[in-house]
Amino acid sequence: MRRSFRALAALCAIAIVTPAAAELPDRVIRLIVPYPPGGSTDLVARVVAEAASPATPRGIVIENRGGANGNIAMAEAARSTPDGTTLVACAFGPCGANPALYANPGYNLMADFAPVILTASVRNVLAVRRDLPVEDFRGLVGLAVRQPLTQASSGSGSSNHLAPQLIAQRLGMQLIHVPYRGSGPALTDIVAGRVDMFMDNLPSILPHIRSGAIRALVVASDSRAPELPDVPSLPEAGVQGMAVESWFGILAPARTPASVLDSLNAAFAQALRGEALRQRLRELGATPMGGSREAMRLHMAAELERWSGVVRQAGLRAE
Repeated sequence: MRRSFRALAALCAIAIVTPAAAELPDRVIRLIVPYPPGGSTDLVARVVAEAASPATPRGIVIENRGGANGNIAMAEAARSTPDGTTLVACAFGPCGANPALYANPGYNLMADFAPVILTASVRNVLAVRRDLPVEDFRGLVGLAVRQPLTQASSGSGSSNHLAPQLIAQRLGMQLIHVPYRGSGPALTDIVAGRVDMFMDNLPSILPHIRSGAIRALVVASDSRAPELPDVPSLPEAGVQGMAVESWFGILAPARTPASVLDSLNAAFAQALRGEALRQRLRELGATPMGGSREAMRLHMAAELERWSGVVRQAGLRAE
């Protein structure tokens, strides 16, 4: 699925060439989202791309390419021409857990990509189907100890796969993992009552909680989410040291010229400093980020090391 922001770019464009656009090719930039439409990676990528488009020569097009928890899109992006016209939206799974979960994910994260910028971070929320006979998180734990429950995820290696599995291991819960090709399809099935539980990023799951289609039981963070003030955090629910927050960023193929990477960083950083985008991200339940390319590289390396260790210690493997 594609969505072009050319119209917005044309409305905002003037004869002056911005410093950010000066080093970018005079072509549309393709931003690959490694999941189907409707999930948090997609939502964040779209609003950030829309805000950054005026600082690019021809705007930004979103291309959704789901499958294998982002591996398919990441491999395609890694093989793309390194000229700044193809980018990929980085997320927790492809840029944190996949290299340890998959024997051959199809790419080498630190060798095949150049960081552009961090865009946002989000809390995760655990919700259950509306008619599951539990009142709170402790009730869910008690039920899952007695009988297996189905646990949806946006794909093996995603934060909404790993966090529930690690919590389940600690508490003795029986969970049957049901991976989907993204949050959108998983949300469809939990709303329909076809799976029991789903831990998802706040931006994509929040509308379904607010509508009453599903019930939120716990926020997978050390503190409550301002958007869900009545939902306890994991420590409040009796689970310490298991907070898992997701993050998003943008990568380019390795060997993209440094001048182009700097221009891309400037375009996105300018958008992320704008109050309009920051407010839109906060409305989605995301925290705006930003910063340098080096900050993105250091963050990505730390997350890769952290979650590779967690995956190996827990003995988790991709399905």
